[in-house]
Amino acid sequence: MKFVALLLSLFVSVANAQQAPSTNLEYFAPAIDTIRDPGRHFLMPTAKANEGAYIGAWELAFLQAGIGFDKVVSVNAGITAMPTVAFRSQFAFVNTKLTIMDEPWFSFALGGNFLRLTSKLPYVHLFGVGTYEHEDKTRISGMLFYKLSGEDFPIVDVFPYGSFSFTYGGALGAGAGFDTPFLNVSNMRLIGEIWNHDLQTPSKLMALLALRVESSRFSSDFGFAFFTLPLLAPVANFVWRF
Repeated sequence: MKFVALLLSLFVSVANAQQAPSTNLEYFAPAIDTIRDPGRHFLMPTAKANEGAYIGAWELAFLQAGIGFDKVVSVNAGITAMPTVAFRSQFAFVNTKLTIMDEPWFSFALGGNFLRLTSKLPYVHLFGVGTYEHEDKTRISGMLFYKLSGEDFPIVDVFPYGSFSFTYGGALGAGAGFDTPFLNVSNMRLIGEIWNHDLQTPSKLMALLALRVESSRFSSDFGFAFFTLPLLAPVANFVWRF
């Protein structure tokens, strides 16, 4: 839990960061060489729409892709590619997001999520997310999501290796995330997220802290995720934009 407390402390510090008002008329103008991937933090979507398209690989075993249309509609999808695991046991998702408010300092979006734990365990969620953007290009997002359908006590069959079960719990979940320029370096950002998929059980947390290094077309994220099992695991993500 010390890791979660540290991440929460960092999140609050970023959220409370204050700077003197700027007299520049371009107060909220996009900065050069920053926020090249406006549609997401690490896993968590922001309220901003995708710009262009991307392909990527998370943990080198989760293939993903996304595209944006007119800075309003965003579609993201992914599927695992675990060797020797049957296709019916591969994890997959599709997100569709509609940005209904997009101001220089605040954005809001509504969306839907289709999640496939296996071919026999589909889930459908609705979500809303708001994103605040500070003058220094720090972004902070809050998200609520609601499970419309899906098993509360799934038994996941990872064929041919066996099965495991877990408790999904309540239908209402939440997440919070931020990213901010790191050490004033234009191509590096610090990213943090906290998730709870069941607000009825506050201890069901996942916390993540990562560092992003990026160029105009490529980004790589490296960090750690903490689960209240307890488990501390390294995470990595690679994305190519076009």
